[in-house]
Amino acid sequence: MESYFRENDGDESCPVCIEDDGQRSPIYAIASFIRQHNLALSSCNLELAWEYICGGKSVLKNEILGLSSAGRLNNASAQELHEKYLRSDIGVQIDKILMEAIEHIRATTQIIDDGNKNTIECEVNLIEQADSIRSRSGDVDIAIQKLLDLSQLMVESTRENRDQINETNKKLANLQTELELARNEADFDQLTKLANRRKFERTLDEVLQKLVDKGQPMVLAFIDIDHFKKINDTFGHECGDRVLRLVAEELETLSNSRCHTSRYGGEEFAVIFEDEDIKAVCKRIDQCREALASRSLVDLESGKALGTVTFSVGVAECLDSDSKRSLLRKADLALYEAKSQGRNRVLTYSNDL
Repeated sequence: MESYFRENDGDESCPVCIEDDGQRSPIYAIASFIRQHNLALSSCNLELAWEYICGGKSVLKNEILGLSSAGRLNNASAQELHEKYLRSDIGVQIDKILMEAIEHIRATTQIIDDGNKNTIECEVNLIEQADSIRSRSGDVDIAIQKLLDLSQLMVESTRENRDQINETNKKLANLQTELELARNEADFDQLTKLANRRKFERTLDEVLQKLVDKGQPMVLAFIDIDHFKKINDTFGHECGDRVLRLVAEELETLSNSRCHTSRYGGEEFAVIFEDEDIKAVCKRIDQCREALASRSLVDLESGKALGTVTFSVGVAECLDSDSKRSLLRKADLALYEAKSQGRNRVLTYSNDL
């Protein structure tokens, strides 16, 4: 299709885009959307275009319209939209398939290993019996001798099979490693190297289950970089990417085995705190906020002064009565209020919000 438009100077009568009744199919609108915004012909961009034109996600459509009107809909922002609105559900299924595949590989490998050990034991016993009978060969009739010969062939064949099994084991082990690496890559944001939203959703489910099983406390924080659009508009998206990495590095100092930092989408981050008091959480995040706000930044690429970069934080404690949805809503409301009160602050959710 791209070749057709290029070679025919945008001719609208592309046969792929016309239905049998002469009407334009959705493919035409999708192709126009891709060309209008100069997007790459990737599966993610095509899925995003299809959802925009044919789907029912009004929030996604409004965000695309906003980016398009501002001239900011490009491959990078399209990827973020896909990550935010379209990838998570599919990603969960992919992740489930990957984990099932890994478990099958492990089980198969174990079966092969067990069979290998049993084969070796049988082989040793068979050889010992054969040697014992051959030592009295004068007393053995022809049928027994043929049986021994066949047994010897079986032993030799088994040895060859064992070599093939060992080689298969190596390939299975390599495949398992590749699958685990692919899963890890799918869990992390390429720009900031933090866990992405898909990983955040899965971690949140796991921590919420711990809360149910063990009754341990849990706190969720949503973090949003202040005036990030202004940074992008003034200094460019590459500078904006460097700011995102800088904030990610600052937030990463919070992370440990019981504290999980993720890039939630765009300039927003999320941090899950396991088994920690909300006052202690607010103190830790506020120290992180102050550390960033105290720095005077310069864009190394252009040499221009950025000044200070700050972020706003909404913090919510998960109560026994909370669901996943209500917890996310509480943290989001607290973040909204923090930005409404002037930004560059940490605000805890209360029923008054």
